[in-house]
Amino acid sequence: MDYATRKKLGCIGIITVVIATVLGYFVYKTFFNVAPTCFDGKQNQNERCIDGGGVCARVCPMDAKTIVPRWSRVFHTTGDVWSVLAYVENQNVTAGVQKINYEFRVYDSENILAGEPITGSTFVGPNERTAIFESPVKTGNRTPTAVFFKFTTAPDWMTTDKKYTIPQLGSANTVLTDIEKSPKLSADIINNTLYDYSSVEVVAILYGDDGNALNASSTFIDSLPQQSTQKVYFTWPSKFDKPVTKIEIIPRLNPFVQK
Repeated sequence: MDYATRKKLGCIGIITVVIATVLGYFVYKTFFNVAPTCFDGKQNQNERCIDGGGVCARVCPMDAKTIVPRWSRVFHTTGDVWSVLAYVENQNVTAGVQKINYEFRVYDSENILAGEPITGSTFVGPNERTAIFESPVKTGNRTPTAVFFKFTTAPDWMTTDKKYTIPQLGSANTVLTDIEKSPKLSADIINNTLYDYSSVEVVAILYGDDGNALNASSTFIDSLPQQSTQKVYFTWPSKFDKPVTKIEIIPRLNPFVQK
């Protein structure tokens, strides 16, 4: 092979390498160099943890305060039917939990489990004290005297809209009647905002003069349009053991399902 041929082949080789390099670069950029996201299982972008913090809606566990269960109670409804309630607090001003699992365990005076554990799941909104209510609870022939509550999964914290840093719904005109027979409670749930809300659970807690809860109940509002009021009702089959001195109405608004 003469010199001219070798030079020609060398030039062709160089050109081939350059073309292959350019094509390889574009193939890599197109198919392999995927832009970072908040769901890629990597700590990239400006994230403080894997897929959390920075531009991501998920809040890193080290940046969130723990949900605080304040107290829990078991209430008699009728016969062997009871209800349970846990009062919890979320001190995270702009973060909530879309779904978290929990468990109630009810015990009698001999510290024996009365019925099966009650399990469920719920949301927790930002910057709120709220109530988790379960009914009916069957305890068989055992009389409950204590209930223990715990969350059974770790919270997956998510940033919520800033409007939820303050309560969006309120209550007024609370009226308790027929307290000596079958107590009935009514209250107005008020939406003074410019937003339409739906799927609102409303929990009512009745307290005695010692500050402890005497009983509780819940109901649901399917739709609560902006600048509107809706009346809710609660009933109990028999009178309470002590006089009611305070009533707390808690509208439970899930920020993760609102439009």
